[in-house]
Amino acid sequence: MSDHQQIQNFYASYCFAVDRGSADDIADHLWEDCHVNFAGNIHEGADEARIGFAKWISKMRDPVEGLRHCLYTPLIEISGDRATAEAYYDADGHAGRKARPIQLRGLYRSTLERRDGKWRFIKHEVQIWRSIRDHGESDEKVSRS
Repeated sequence: MSDHQQIQNFYASYCFAVDRGSADDIADHLWEDCHVNFAGNIHEGADEARIGFAKWISKMRDPVEGLRHCLYTPLIEISGDRATAEAYYDADGHAGRKARPIQLRGLYRSTLERRDGKWRFIKHEVQIWRSIRDHGESDEKVSRS
């Protein structure tokens, strides 16, 4: 499998972990010395990111039914054991007691490193953009950790 395919599979694995995995599952995609910017919430190191993801899961993700991410147009540039990648994403599901539909979109901007044959994020930025649908409340408020 080529490095590009490995990184695309890695991104897919990350999306599935975000949609339905644990904070540990998400953190498994990070190197211990990583820098994560999750919609403005900065985490230095995988342990700090794990704590942030656990809070996000309980407050924001678990109340959403059927959360799913889809990636589009991944741009991956590889130089040896380091890669940069950007990919647009859409995320949707149903939130709250009224099962209000949500649709978020944004951008993943990442730097990955291969260590011991495995690609993981050394730097990962998640931009959450305003929904293309108007639900009367900013989806950014719904998605913040």
